[in-house]
Amino acid sequence: MTDLVRNAARIAKDVESEGTVYRITRGGRGSMVLVDNEYYEGWMAAIDEMRRPDWRETLAQARRDAAAGRGRNLDVIAKELGLEGSPHPRSRTPARRTSRARRKKSR
Repeated sequence: MTDLVRNAARIAKDVESEGTVYRITRGGRGSMVLVDNEYYEGWMAAIDEMRRPDWRETLAQARRDAAAGRGRNLDVIAKELGLEGSPHPRSRTPARRTSRARRKKSR
């Protein structure tokens, strides 16, 4: 939490431009996760799909189709639809840990 307060601008830049995922801790325990909106929306879409009662069967069929070579390449579909950029999410990097000065041990 301290690093977030001290480095908010850099952390926001990392999240927005690099796709870095930050796990914020309070009292040494995980408290929240900071991600960009695109990543969040992807997870929300996946959760929404998993609310369907038949999601396991749908996923299994999609995997069988992919293994059998049925289906179309996502890059081709994106190009046909005129979508800009790559349809694949950029890889996410873990947040850098900042070094801290160690306290002197008291006697």
